Amino acid sequence: MAYRVVATAALTLALLGSACASSSSEPPVESREPAARAVTAGSSSAAPVRPAAATATPTAVPPAARGKTRLSGCNTDGAALEVCFSSPATKGGSDPAVVRRFVELFNAAGAGDSLRIAMFRWDIPATTKALVAAQQRGAHVEIVADADMTTKAAGRAVIAQIEAGDPAPGNVVVCQGACLPWRGSGPAPPSQDVNHLKLLLADIDGQRSVVTSSSNFEGRQYSQVNSLARVTDDGYYAFALDYFQRLRAQSWTVGGQTWGDAQKTYAGPPAAMVYPRKGDIVLNTLKQTHCVKGARTVDIMVAVIQRYDVRAQIGRLWREGCQLRIVTTRDLIENWLQRPFRLPGGQSVDIADNLVRTIVAHDKVYAIHAKIGGKVQYAVVTGTSNTTCGGLLYNDELMLRLEGQWAFRAYRAHVSDAFRHAHQSRESATPVQARCH
Repeated sequence: MAYRVVATAALTLALLGSACASSSSEPPVESREPAARAVTAGSSSAAPVRPAAATATPTAVPPAARGKTRLSGCNTDGAALEVCFSSPATKGGSDPAVVRRFVELFNAAGAGDSLRIAMFRWDIPATTKALVAAQQRGAHVEIVADADMTTKAAGRAVIAQIEAGDPAPGNVVVCQGACLPWRGSGPAPPSQDVNHLKLLLADIDGQRSVVTSSSNFEGRQYSQVNSLARVTDDGYYAFALDYFQRLRAQSWTVGGQTWGDAQKTYAGPPAAMVYPRKGDIVLNTLKQTHCVKGARTVDIMVAVIQRYDVRAQIGRLWREGCQLRIVTTRDLIENWLQRPFRLPGGQSVDIADNLVRTIVAHDKVYAIHAKIGGKVQYAVVTGTSNTTCGGLLYNDELMLRLEGQWAFRAYRAHVSDAFRHAHQSRESATPVQARCH
């Protein structure tokens, strides 16, 4: 059955030609097969969301909240939050822990369940096999794919097999460029204008959860530091489902309701924002952050930071005396952050070079213990978006803010692990970043 392809932008996707890891070098993604379940006929793409069962239990529950954070694997707060991390440096250079959790969730789904995935890149056969098997057991499956998926054998296979496995047409939507209209004036920055999401909406045994990750289903991600956040909450799920339907429609208007930037915000908990939009949860959080005695930790691990407004806030926090650590994935980004610069008010900033490091990371994490919005608290901002103009104005993205000491400690341990294994920049050049427009 043919899948639907609709172009949403005039620009071509520059990323399509980038090299990807061979599936032959892919580490094994181990997971337990689910118990046999009755299989029902495939449902339509408008399948209703089933009421949550009062006795629903988490699937494949990871280690309990108490105890040391697992730096390779999953952790739960014992309630609604689960976080998973990869640590390639401690696993011989390759760690599939984050992708494995997706596979486990796919393996847990069967008749009457639903899995909705929005994904940028896909070349891991194990994820294809697990998702197709879930559909064969009776789970309803929908995919919103970036066009990059059609350039990989595993991506083409999952598109074809998911469409063939359901008599209702349109289980898969492939977006040419970002699925949703831009919020910038264009043209989009190089290699942007994409569906950059790594998003799963899972309704399994009546338990509804939203999974956001920094990891694509791509073999080279095993060598990169990544994370995953799974939130089990009906309200947040409903918000993410409304966003997913707009991705499928490739329009901010669905059912006669048009989303502006106000509707792209979920008050929480967890607070969340979807993109493209103007104004974002990263900048909003940093602007509200001030370091005070006993609460002055700001740990950042973001693959790419290129926005002047965010760098200015990081510089302000450094001047305020925050205990700052930054991990990026590019030497040139490290240089741009640690070389002296001036704030909009003219104050000079020179972040200590040894507090900004580089590692092969794909993550997006701001872990903060400080006064935020006038109150000392713990917060973690994470999700799918790099801190770039494209991630704000031109890409499909989702970012959320997790509150509480448990989440902060888990993510701080994750950042600390990467920081220990990171290195100082090996380049001397400092780039000039383009302004957002």
